[in-house]
Amino acid sequence: MTMEDTAMKQAHTFGWLQFFHATALCVLAAPALAAPRNDVNLINLSPPSGTLPGVRNSGEMGPVNSVEATINYRLQSTPQGFITISGEPPTTYPITMSPLPPTHFSNGRGEVRVRFSWLCNDRSPPSNPLPAIAYRLQGADAAGRFTGTLVQKTQAVNYTFTCRPPSPIKRPSDAALTTPGESPMQRLNPQAQGALRPDLVPILTRPMTGTVIVRNIGASPAPASTLYVNCYTRDARPINGCPTTIFPLVDDIYRRYVLIEIPSLAPGAEYVVNLRPWPSAWPVGDYNFIAQADHYPGRVSESDEFNDRTSYLVVR
Repeated sequence: MTMEDTAMKQAHTFGWLQFFHATALCVLAAPALAAPRNDVNLINLSPPSGTLPGVRNSGEMGPVNSVEATINYRLQSTPQGFITISGEPPTTYPITMSPLPPTHFSNGRGEVRVRFSWLCNDRSPPSNPLPAIAYRLQGADAAGRFTGTLVQKTQAVNYTFTCRPPSPIKRPSDAALTTPGESPMQRLNPQAQGALRPDLVPILTRPMTGTVIVRNIGASPAPASTLYVNCYTRDARPINGCPTTIFPLVDDIYRRYVLIEIPSLAPGAEYVVNLRPWPSAWPVGDYNFIAQADHYPGRVSESDEFNDRTSYLVVR
């Protein structure tokens, strides 16, 4: 190799060294990719899948909810936060979660557990598949007031929730009479006599339009009763979204309600209540509406005292 070739080779090598050095300096000078300030990740579902029982009403929420979700969070932009879960989309898949109001946690990192299940009502079919859930990291200020959704993610799931249909009411046949003047009620044992009582159930229209129905599905006339309709925000923010013209009474800072007198109803009859004026636009939030027929215990002796509540979630 001549001296000229050696010089050219050294120059070529030096050029590559300069290139690598400059590249390294660029990499070192480049700002590191910042981790997101807020994040949320579903790390476990227990059970992971399967066929599970739904819950009949909001009074059964809590440990009865069939699925427990474990969720990791990172919260930096607000002093407090909490997690909410709903079906995806919520109007098609009515999911209830607990605890309610949700547990608030402070700024930082951590792990929370939230339970959820299918919320059955009088129109729920016996089998209800749930293909996906949406889980959200919600922000709150130092006083615990909701400030907005920070992160929302969707997770495919494979659950089927079962709902128990209402028990059919059987009336005694006149053919059962064997003694002149004896009534069918006299021939029935106390349990059968209980089946002949009235049974009031509430119905919320879907989508929610302010119409609530109270129906007597029992076998006897129902005396006059009181209907309770409640509006509260599922994300635990104050109740400024629930209209005071419709829900004038207050349970606490999260719940407003109205009481409506329902006249006596014959078996199979229903009474329709229209809550007016129903707003065409609502502030952003998750609103839960609960209707309870025969609100005051003991006023109506029913054949089933556990089917008088129903609820419906509306996400705006």
